Amino acid sequence: MRVYLVGLYRGRCSVFVNFDQDYGMNFEPQKFFIGLMDFFSILLPGAILSFILMDDVGPILLGQRYARLTGSEAWTVFLFASYLLGHITFLLGSWLDLIYDWLRTRTLNRQIEQVARNGRLLFWPLRVCIAIIFKRERDKAVDAANMLKKRSLGDLKTEDAVNAFQWSKAYLNLNSPQSMTIVQRFEADSKFFRCFTIVLLILIVSWPWHSNWSTEGVIFAVLLLPLAVWRYMEQRHKSTNQAYWSVMTLIAPPPALPVKESVSTPQSVTHAGGVVMRTRRGRSQVLLVESKDDPNQLVLPKGKVETGEKLRETAVREVHEETGVWASIVHDMGELAFMVDGKEVKTRFFAMKAIGRGIAKDRGRKKYWLEVSEAIGKVPFPETRELLKNAAASMKST
Repeated sequence: MRVYLVGLYRGRCSVFVNFDQDYGMNFEPQKFFIGLMDFFSILLPGAILSFILMDDVGPILLGQRYARLTGSEAWTVFLFASYLLGHITFLLGSWLDLIYDWLRTRTLNRQIEQVARNGRLLFWPLRVCIAIIFKRERDKAVDAANMLKKRSLGDLKTEDAVNAFQWSKAYLNLNSPQSMTIVQRFEADSKFFRCFTIVLLILIVSWPWHSNWSTEGVIFAVLLLPLAVWRYMEQRHKSTNQAYWSVMTLIAPPPALPVKESVSTPQSVTHAGGVVMRTRRGRSQVLLVESKDDPNQLVLPKGKVETGEKLRETAVREVHEETGVWASIVHDMGELAFMVDGKEVKTRFFAMKAIGRGIAKDRGRKKYWLEVSEAIGKVPFPETRELLKNAAASMKST
């Protein structure tokens, strides 16, 4: 089956379909999705815009002849306008990809790296927006895809000629058309909502020049706009991740690919954490969290260093995951050794300063801001008490 055209003009919808005699033999999902993407991302947004604007713009462009348009002549004008406006809308919508790419480079792991490096935190509305779209995305899929791309194209010295998403699509197109159709389905949705966002913007901006448009309709368009942007970015995120996951599944058989170890992480140190402090009413407070093993026991937020992760990044990440607090590093406080299940665990602690709030990953554990003297009496280990005293003294002098 081949869908040649779907048209909408003055309330009427027409579909022109051609059925091949050998339908069961010639149907190709990839070609179908390519046509579907063209329809949803170009023709349909152009048709919507033409349908809404034609009674206002048509008489200006065609004069009195517009009122006499009927039959095939009317369809010709409508389809030409839909196709032209669809391509213009698609072109304008491509600028939204720049906004998406900017937000994509500021997902949770990038925020952790930035806070660990220079102590700067994104403005909170941006953090909320990124959390809504990307949730707790940490870019591990795209990092793996980039590593696979580098291995594949390294001998050609052309790994920078194509980004990870385009390379993943090219690989799937050659090696797994079934996986490619799933990626294309998400892409079709994302491109439609990207163009639909531009359609809504055009309607909202041009509303003052169209007296016959109702105020309620424009309010509805304004309410739809953030939802359209959200849906576009969500579907684009799904399409890219689906491509990365598919390539990883196809290329990376066991044993796992070797990952370069971080030279800045000594092998003897397996954990990192923070002594996070803040000042309230002129008094210093320190952040403690319930222990995983015993809720009645309060400990400093800390956790295991992940592969390739720097100790400073581990400290920022673990504090945020366990408490939801964003904290910047003031200075290194050295190592402490703990006995866990009969094994010695070495942890690097950092004196940190609270700079913002977020949502904890481990929401079942309560956090407490306590004055230093009270906190010293709550923690169970003498090494931790000494650490709190040193952190309080250093922060006071700082």
